Amino acid sequence: SKYSAEEKLLILNEVLRNGIHKVITKYKISQKTIRRWSLLYKYQGMPGLQTSHHNQSYSKEFKNSLVEQYQQTDEALDLFAIKHGLRSQRQLEQWIIRYNESNLKAYTPRKRDSKMSGRKTDFEERLTIIEELIKHDVNYNWAVEKYHISYQQVYGWYQKYRKSGNDPESLRDRRGKAKPEEKWTEVDRLKAENRLLRAQLEKQEMEIAFAKKLTEIRNREVEKDSGTKPSKN
Repeated sequence: SKYSAEEKLLILNEVLRNGIHKVITKYKISQKTIRRWSLLYKYQGMPGLQTSHHNQSYSKEFKNSLVEQYQQTDEALDLFAIKHGLRSQRQLEQWIIRYNESNLKAYTPRKRDSKMSGRKTDFEERLTIIEELIKHDVNYNWAVEKYHISYQQVYGWYQKYRKSGNDPESLRDRRGKAKPEEKWTEVDRLKAENRLLRAQLEKQEMEIAFAKKLTEIRNREVEKDSGTKPSKN
């Protein structure tokens, strides 16, 4: 990408200050690109603005599920795609076409991406993954690359966690034929809830710190352009 994640964020901030038309003229960026960056930052945080160098693997079941969910919503295609962890609407457009043609096939990653396939995990590891996922703006692709799991795994764990009302017990493996995990006590639940709550608080603190940093950058720009002293706010 021509712009780094930090540069994209500064451009988005400039849009808020000066309006989109001045910005697209200044940087020769399309309005569609600005919208995409804005959605990526809103729903995927800073990792969403970073350039990805990996091909992501998606199962046929995941593609079908996402297409069917989209067909039941009134959301714009790009908004829906990015909210569900995709980088752009292009992937979802292709899946919809294949779905409608009844010829939807699972995407097979190249050999170098084979590490992104699913693998067995225990409760403690799933808890850690969701804990870190929260800290990283629920960026599924980041978790896939960090922990060498499949997209479907981390997406499924987080959705179960959210649908349960943020109950960490939802991350336990309770399948009938699976080897039962260690006995779950109320103390265990409280410890797990505390870890996930701390992750949410840490994320909020990071957002506040980043906002302050962005303000410092803006103030330096103002000082440079006008010769005035920066704000201390």
